[in-house]
Amino acid sequence: MEVQYRIEDHVLAASLEKEYGIRMESVRFIPMGDSAYSYRVNCANGERYYLKLFDHQNDRQLRSIERLRYYLPLTWQLYHQRLFRNVTYPIKNKDGDYKTTFNDITVVLFNFIEGETLAEAYPFSTEIVESIARSVAQIQLATPFIDKTALLTETFDISFASDLEKCISVLESTEACSNPVKQALREHVLPKKEQVLTLLNLVYELRGAAIADTKERVLCHGDIWGGNLIRHHNELYFIDWESAMIAPPEFDLVGYIGEEFDVFLSAYEKHLGHSVNINLDLLRFYSYRHHLRNLADWLMNILYRNTEEAQNEHDLDMIVSHCMNRWDSIEPKVRAVEAILQKRK
Repeated sequence: MEVQYRIEDHVLAASLEKEYGIRMESVRFIPMGDSAYSYRVNCANGERYYLKLFDHQNDRQLRSIERLRYYLPLTWQLYHQRLFRNVTYPIKNKDGDYKTTFNDITVVLFNFIEGETLAEAYPFSTEIVESIARSVAQIQLATPFIDKTALLTETFDISFASDLEKCISVLESTEACSNPVKQALREHVLPKKEQVLTLLNLVYELRGAAIADTKERVLCHGDIWGGNLIRHHNELYFIDWESAMIAPPEFDLVGYIGEEFDVFLSAYEKHLGHSVNINLDLLRFYSYRHHLRNLADWLMNILYRNTEEAQNEHDLDMIVSHCMNRWDSIEPKVRAVEAILQKRK
């Protein structure tokens, strides 16, 4: 989130001291992410933590709260059982719980990882791509050692489609807006209406092929982009496990399709210890679903959720610069993967 949650820092700090038994020095808001408010917590003894705060009045953040019961025990287990150590994991409160609720919010305290995210490091070097691929393989190799029944399993959900269609209808039925951000939203999105609906129909078709795929499901992080990767002392750390689930491997491979996929696949298979079969239609499904679901979320933010204009401006920029401008590159990237796979036969 770009705008700080409406709670005074000293009130938040006092609640954290009470619930976690830590002596606070400061709490600093970090403008990042979409599904929660982020803070850096500094303690009097020099320790630091990362805090996620979820607003119960925000329907998207309520969905994120629901996911806590799946991925917080998972990341705790991955770290403490040494299945995958380069991970953020929850700090338990005084009652031994992974999350804490007070004042109509839910908070989770995580270990703090030094370093910088790779959000601005694109295009990734060969070294980084190989490191990500090895980590993806390591995460998937942990599958037999975790309780899969306690995690979400991929259902190829596209329930966002109703929100997307609703938002487009609202934009169509609205006259020219006095609000410049919402007017700009209409001007950017409505000319793309037919393409959006065509891609949505394609996602429905691809979902059928995805459901029919019988490939073994594995543990996937689900959102491996630069903003969820922190590099420190040549080590990569994976943060924000909200999308983690048991799913086809393509769920974690899709972010690296295109020309770099050859490098990624070689390092991935080498660490796995065997070759893999890639389902191109699954890559298509995950690519289109990702961008259309993001579009639906950002449209819902601007039209219904956001209370600050700065957040609206941020979400509009995400729609224009990190969503709609990427649709036309999906098929060329999938074809590049297909060509790489053909050369390997």
